[in-house]
Formats: sequence, structure tokens, C-alpha cells
Amino acid sequence: MPKLIRFVLVNSALGVLIGWAVAAAVVWFNINGFGDLIWGSSSRVAAVFILMMSFGITFGFAVMATAVMLMPTDKDEFDKL
Repeated sequence: MPKLIRFVLVNSALGVLIGWAVAAAVVWFNINGFGDLIWGSSSRVAAVFILMMSFGITFGFAVMATAVMLMPTDKDEFDKL
């Protein structure tokens, strides 16, 4: 696999994992009653799915975009990644 594609995939996956951790923390610590809202819902699976997808996509894109913007422009420095 080319190095640039691997770079983007790894950073996107890292962002998704961070997003899922933040979403789990929001539900676990019941921030603004969000945990009670999720667990009191009649469709918990759909609510958790939408929450995890939205946080995962948002954080995944943010981390990937930040990594690309901060990527070294010199070929020698990029080869060290």
C-alpha cells in the first residue's frame, strides 16, 4: 500500500477512535442528561448508532485533515514517517 494512503487511513482511524471515546464519555458521564435521553429511548440501538457515526465521522475527518495540513513537505522528512 502506498505510504500516503496508509498515512491517511491510519489518521482517519485514530480520529474515529477518539470520536467514539468522546461519544462514550458523553453518554457515560451523562453530560446535560444525554445519557438518560439515550438509555430512556425506545430505540437505543438507532440512537447509539447515529451518535457513534456522527462523532466518528466528524473526529475522523478532523484528525485526518489536521494530519494532512501538518504533513512535512520535504521528501526526506516524509520518508521518516
